[in-house]
Amino acid sequence: MSRASQSLREEILYWCKESVRTGLNFNTQGNISIRLPEHEAIVITPSGIRYDVLTVDQMVVVGYDGVVIEGDLFPSTETDVHLAHYRRRPDINAIVHTESPWANMFGAVGKTIDPVLLNMVLYAKGAVRIMPFEFSTNTDFGELSAALMGDDTNAVVWGNHGMISVGEDVAGAFKVAVAVEANAQVLHGALALGTPNILQLENIVIPEGARLP
Repeated sequence: MSRASQSLREEILYWCKESVRTGLNFNTQGNISIRLPEHEAIVITPSGIRYDVLTVDQMVVVGYDGVVIEGDLFPSTETDVHLAHYRRRPDINAIVHTESPWANMFGAVGKTIDPVLLNMVLYAKGAVRIMPFEFSTNTDFGELSAALMGDDTNAVVWGNHGMISVGEDVAGAFKVAVAVEANAQVLHGALALGTPNILQLENIVIPEGARLP
């Protein structure tokens, strides 16, 4: 029996296709993983497979030590980066990496993405920092990315490359990615119009019992 259930594999595949449908990824870009704590492993998308032809049995299971446990394909080239984030954040169980165009605009100029939308504050938990450009397929890059994201926010943009977001589950990590991308687009326009009103998580009072968007 596989260490990664059919339902988890299907969930990853669903969000892979959603990332393309929503314009966050294209071709073979981006990757998604889910933690398998009971096996000290993660299940992650393979390298070089387009999402429109990806199947659930092509997902790869990789141990916390980076060794492939299950799968006939190479895991994502950024597997070491995912593992670094999981080591840093025991509170997260899923990671989504996208090539989000609006977030990438800010990454290309090294400008922090400040929160101007409520969803950005609720899901990303604050401003999204920009990591200077480096090649991303190694553990050192992953450690730097995880350190820059820290324990207080749920996303970071890699300069000239893309964005990585985290969550308690893959749906939550995807919500972060969508919230940051929408916020980046609105912030871009707001800066052209004037001085945006920047939101702060600590200043937002959420009514007791209120459901998040």
